Amino acid sequence: MSLAGPLAPGSSTTSRASWNRTLEKAKQHAARFGSVAATADDFRDFSQASAVVLCLPTSAEDAAVSKALAPHLARGACIISCTSGEPEETRRLATSLYESCGVHFLDCPVSGGPAGAKAGTLTCMLGANDDEAAARCTGVVSTFAGKIVRTGPAGSGHAVKSINNLMNSAHLLLATEGLLALQQLGVKPDVALSVINSSSGRSLQTQERLPKEVLTRAFNYGFKLPLMAKDVRIAE
Repeated sequence: MSLAGPLAPGSSTTSRASWNRTLEKAKQHAARFGSVAATADDFRDFSQASAVVLCLPTSAEDAAVSKALAPHLARGACIISCTSGEPEETRRLATSLYESCGVHFLDCPVSGGPAGAKAGTLTCMLGANDDEAAARCTGVVSTFAGKIVRTGPAGSGHAVKSINNLMNSAHLLLATEGLLALQQLGVKPDVALSVINSSSGRSLQTQERLPKEVLTRAFNYGFKLPLMAKDVRIAE
């Protein structure tokens, strides 16, 4: 819902239909943002769309939805995947959809969490095989992104995202183990972080996640552990 909000009517994009595997969520978006909840499983409500943004858990869902959607789109239309997907699967899907339907498939994974999505300040990694399609889609992506980087051909955005999340996880693990070791030596975690965060060992994890989510015991990270584990496996 956070990412879909900026795409609602009244923003700079003309996209108006919303679809979710759970129809009730599409209806909630329609009620809140004034979009049209698409109810047909065959995606006929999207036949006039020039661009469709997907935000799904894995490349498997990306492929299933895109293959069902693409035949209903006009040639030259674009499907933009904000999934943290598998680069090779993305390359194959982009080639397949263009050859069979003339539809461009672009990978556009995002970083910035639910807060960034709601604020429209996400960082987006855009992979595309067609420069003109990438240029057209930049206007759509800019409704929820504060920074858009064209990373290369289809699959490149997903590749960068997987390495980013691998590094993100590594920083969290290293910082956690370090704080536990220091705690055993009598150093309180908050004291240790006050030093680390003004020194060369600091990172987003030490500056934001550990103090706000771990030390407070809130544990509201905003990203499910199985999805992070999936992203790390992609980087192998």
